[in-house]
Amino acid sequence: MTNILVSLSGNCTTKQNLIDKDFTDIIGVDSGAMHLFNRSITPTTVLGDLDSIESSLLKKIKTMDIELINYETDKDKTDFELSLNNIDNPNEKNIYLIGGEGGEIDHLFSIFSLIINYEFAENLTWFYKDKTIIFKTNVSIKMELGSNFSIIPITQLESLTIIGAKWDVNKIDVKPGSTKTLRNISISDEVTINCEDGLFSVIY
Repeated sequence: MTNILVSLSGNCTTKQNLIDKDFTDIIGVDSGAMHLFNRSITPTTVLGDLDSIESSLLKKIKTMDIELINYETDKDKTDFELSLNNIDNPNEKNIYLIGGEGGEIDHLFSIFSLIINYEFAENLTWFYKDKTIIFKTNVSIKMELGSNFSIIPITQLESLTIIGAKWDVNKIDVKPGSTKTLRNISISDEVTINCEDGLFSVIY
């Protein structure tokens, strides 16, 4: 699968090494383009209503070989949603997100809620501050011993199993919104999380 990078507006403090990843497309969402240039990454596309991007940066982008897609300010979709809709065959791609930190609380919730309503949610990884956020039904994660992680049940989780954690569980059902699986600790260098049915998010 090919890799796509989407840089959102808002703050961006992730320390993830993005330079070495092989991205076939790099999308700067409005002022999120600035985060890319600050990391010496050149976007292939910049899109949005462009109401928060600095005029000097916008002028620079217009002189470069970068696709610029300008939407009307009055619209019924966020720039982030438009960026996801702009990705061809997203089910066949790994989509990495940076940015989207800080700002109004409704923006944070809108990003999270938008992701979980896409059928390709499992293809998305969000590097948020010093955390990684993924959306899965089954996953094995390499992490250092003693790392904190939380599992957020997005839908009903049927027969959830957690292996490699201080609080392992074996085939339990977890309701969406339950706090049962928050704030766990790894006791192995790999944590495995499986359920027979359902979607969860892992923050680690």
